[in-house]
Amino acid sequence: MVGMTPIRPSAALLPIAAALAALSLGACATETRDDMPGRAQAKPPVSAQSSELKTLRQIQAEENARPSTAPQPPPAPPQKLSDASQAPGQPPNPPPVRRRGSSSPPPPPIDQPATPGLPAPGSTQGLTDRAKRDLMSPEVDRLRTEDAMGRLDPLQQRELFRKQQDLRQYGPGPLGY
Repeated sequence: MVGMTPIRPSAALLPIAAALAALSLGACATETRDDMPGRAQAKPPVSAQSSELKTLRQIQAEENARPSTAPQPPPAPPQKLSDASQAPGQPPNPPPVRRRGSSSPPPPPIDQPATPGLPAPGSTQGLTDRAKRDLMSPEVDRLRTEDAMGRLDPLQQRELFRKQQDLRQYGPGPLGY
């Protein structure tokens, strides 16, 4: 083996090598066994950590001994079976709405100031029609002038007729026609 030089670790690789050695020693020191691979392992409950294990009956007895924190709803008045038994002129009472997912009573309604009534926005159709009419009228006036001088061929006359119809659709102009 001529020409081979021994490999010397550089100063930059020494901390990395030390960290890898510590990891490999740490992995050998403690053996962990995963009973259910692929699932997250949680700590056992506090009751299981103590040396005394409780039976189901003991747990149920403890839960029954605790005072109930949920308020009991007042008994509902008896509901009438038919609407005919109510006095005439009284509206029938709708059944109360059952709230799901909450044992607390509904929050009180919030009094909000009345929003001022805003007038409905005005229609912009008239403004749109006037703008279209103003854009079309110079072209129609030019075509009318050329038609009066006899310079329009039948296709241009048909175009003039269509544009006049469009102008009538948008209403009378500032001159009333």
